Amino acid sequence: MTSVFAVAGSLLALSLGTVPLSITTIDVEAGLLSANGSAAQGINDRGDVVGFTRDKDVNVYPYLVRKGVVTFLKAPASWGVVGEFWAGAAPRSINASGDIAGGYYLADGTVFGFLRSHHGKWTRLDVPGAEGTTDAHTINGPGEIVGNYGPWPGTHGFLFRPGHDGAPGHYLSIDYPGATSTWTWGINDDGDVVGFFDSASDGTTHGFLLHEGDFTTFDVPGAQGTMAVAINSRGEITGHFWTADGGYHGYLLSKGTYTTFDVPGAAVTAPMSINDHGEMVGFYFDAAGMAHGFKAVKAHH
Repeated sequence: MTSVFAVAGSLLALSLGTVPLSITTIDVEAGLLSANGSAAQGINDRGDVVGFTRDKDVNVYPYLVRKGVVTFLKAPASWGVVGEFWAGAAPRSINASGDIAGGYYLADGTVFGFLRSHHGKWTRLDVPGAEGTTDAHTINGPGEIVGNYGPWPGTHGFLFRPGHDGAPGHYLSIDYPGATSTWTWGINDDGDVVGFFDSASDGTTHGFLLHEGDFTTFDVPGAQGTMAVAINSRGEITGHFWTADGGYHGYLLSKGTYTTFDVPGAAVTAPMSINDHGEMVGFYFDAAGMAHGFKAVKAHH
């Protein structure tokens, strides 16, 4: 395992702002969806959306929505993916070519990452020494993938770089200096990485940007914890944060200014992806505890 990026973090000074957003719900049905809800996870520049939904028996169905048409994705049967609670395949992201990355989960708690190419080929991702705890989160245009591996606790981030001309790919570890756990969640086409870490010094969760080997830390003003989960090629970052009153909210960080937002009436708002057009997708829980996907775009006047 190769370790990379060991540069001390710095604090980025940012301000709060207001950008009106238009938010719509994305619900993908599989059987009697009303019992268990669905969650959008990734969006590419063409507007394709990936996520997963659960039927009345809590079976998990990974999906792709392209031009309004829903396709349910099936991992190879030999992988042993089963339709039980928190078991099944969960697509996390889709790049412009249509390649999809995510995690798949076995009934015994084993987690592996996966890459599904736009040709439909599935490849398992498994960081050496991870002991069945590899989870992939985001794939960029060049095919680089970021995610996490264990064993838990003490989570580490990873960057997977694909091989060329038949050569195998390789994994690089990413650990924020001094953190008890590091999550790498988003990567753009320029190779900038965002994520979050648990600080050993203050016990708080902070967001970070990793650019050309340098870490920059940031926190939503007033937040008790900040998670960065996606970055586009314009450098816009989205994620979620929580406050002292137990609220869980979304944010968009653009040109040094935060816009915080909630889906109207939602108990939890969690954006998960942002494309180069600034379109965000994620999920929220309504007042009854039902999960829904959503899409948020900047409103036009």
